[in-house]
Amino acid sequence: MPMRLKPTSVILGKLGLEPNGKTQSFFTQTCAKHMDKYVPMNEGNLRQYRIEGNYIIYEQPYARYQYYGMREDGTHFVHNYTTPGTGTYWNKRMVSAEMQDVVEEVQKYINRGG
Repeated sequence: MPMRLKPTSVILGKLGLEPNGKTQSFFTQTCAKHMDKYVPMNEGNLRQYRIEGNYIIYEQPYARYQYYGMREDGTHFVHNYTTPGTGTYWNKRMVSAEMQDVVEEVQKYINRGG
């Protein structure tokens, strides 16, 4: 007798893993929390962000410049990040250093029932 599984969308919904679901939101918030220490900071304004759905948005006008390490026209490269451990592509820095911690936090969240 073949096994009948519920549709993937139902399973994802029960776990809160659908877009904007409670587990997805927890994951996004957890990533933002872990990413904070990799975001360059001189006075702290760049580390201010907002979460929209599954996205972390850094609102400062110079955030893009800091993230890519240069202006959109390819000039004025950023060479000196004054806070140790910070720099360009801070999301990738966090993933490389801390993604296992993020996964464990999300798994605990799921295990508690979200």
